[in-house]
Amino acid sequence: MSPEQKITAIDAQERRGNRRSIFINGKFALGVDETVIADLCLHVGQEISEEELGRIVRAELLSKARERALRLLEYRARSRAELARRLRQAGFAEDIIEEVLERLSDIGFVDDARFSQSWVESRSVGRGIGKARIKWELRQKGVEADLVEEALSEIDEETEYKSAVLAARAKWEKDHSPDAGAKRRRLASYLQRQGFVWDVIKRVINELAGYD
Repeated sequence: MSPEQKITAIDAQERRGNRRSIFINGKFALGVDETVIADLCLHVGQEISEEELGRIVRAELLSKARERALRLLEYRARSRAELARRLRQAGFAEDIIEEVLERLSDIGFVDDARFSQSWVESRSVGRGIGKARIKWELRQKGVEADLVEEALSEIDEETEYKSAVLAARAKWEKDHSPDAGAKRRRLASYLQRQGFVWDVIKRVINELAGYD
């Protein structure tokens, strides 16, 4: 595209009020979000070079990626790696993904330390999940090991025990097997799958089974 070409119209799209159609020399060139128009100060009569058109296209991609990320965050909090993976699956290039995540990090919308702390609290206190499983879950979500360990350090021995009791009590009370040994083994296996260590498992089973 030659430098003398100009924006001849910027029209609102009928079906999508936040979208604008850009016309160059009387012909439709591309559609963008209204924020792109504002951010780049685009206006009718402006000359557009190939380089400037490329900046518009990139700004539109950033806008789309940001909106996709924000929609994902509306559903639930996510780690940086999770968001990157979902944006990659949506077809966005790595440089677009990285810039969007940096911007969201700058305003506190992406924060793996805070995400990890929230995940630990909800899984340990709210769901009765042990530290080992929580650690595995966070690592699967791409959270760095040091942030995982820092978040897990908030779970002391008593908190871990209460979490195990929460996980175990209903399971224990629903098991009406007359074989007490088999019942204890089933509960131990369940608690191990939930991510609790053996010392905690033994203490919980002894309490529920009526031992000192």
